[in-house]
Amino acid sequence: MYIISKHKDYYDGVVGSVGMDKTLVYERNTEEITDTKLMPKEFRPKSTWGWRGHDRHNPFLNIGYLDIDHKKTKKYEERTFFIVGFCGKLYLGWKLYYKEKELNRYGLLEDVGKADIVYGYENVKEFLRNAYWGSNINDDVEYVMNYNPIHIFRELHTPVFIHETRRDNALIVNPCLKEWEFYKVVNTFQAFQEISMFMGGVLGSGEKEIIVVEDKYKIAQHGFDKWSFRKMPEDGKGN
Repeated sequence: MYIISKHKDYYDGVVGSVGMDKTLVYERNTEEITDTKLMPKEFRPKSTWGWRGHDRHNPFLNIGYLDIDHKKTKKYEERTFFIVGFCGKLYLGWKLYYKEKELNRYGLLEDVGKADIVYGYENVKEFLRNAYWGSNINDDVEYVMNYNPIHIFRELHTPVFIHETRRDNALIVNPCLKEWEFYKVVNTFQAFQEISMFMGGVLGSGEKEIIVVEDKYKIAQHGFDKWSFRKMPEDGKGN
């Protein structure tokens, strides 16, 4: 696989040991989608009062309602829920934020913001509690983990995406997985191999078909609409 990218990811070095197949090109351009209308339906709130990307009627968003349980942990102050889409599978993850005293350049102690990344619902339950409406988060987790997301990858035309709720609601296409410590879940060699096989198989990518975000997402993200490249209708004619 031949990777074209502005950033380095944790699995990139594998190409040195397995060789480079230039007939399989991955143009890894990172794009961020914040307009929910442009996202796959799974990440859109089902109710108009959905807040910060949460919605108890949508299992994909409701899991984010889990909150810090300060009776169990004094360390963490805030959390972020995210879903990693990787080569046809979904992985649940949380960023748990805390502050730690460190010496600054003047030799003075100051609070520095840090985060631990935890993958898997069972692993994070010791720190979190279900804070809203007594919802059955277990059912939502099971629903998402058993969901077939292949159409999402095809719609975005990418082997990797991340949906996260820290900034209300954002979908990142072709993210840098190293920044999300995804090597805790999929090791270096396996990540490279799975992406190569997914692109060549499910996405059918080749030398003339590289992985890019569809135009409809790029256009909308840059503030254009359907009339930006055509003549506006006159006298009320046309739609």
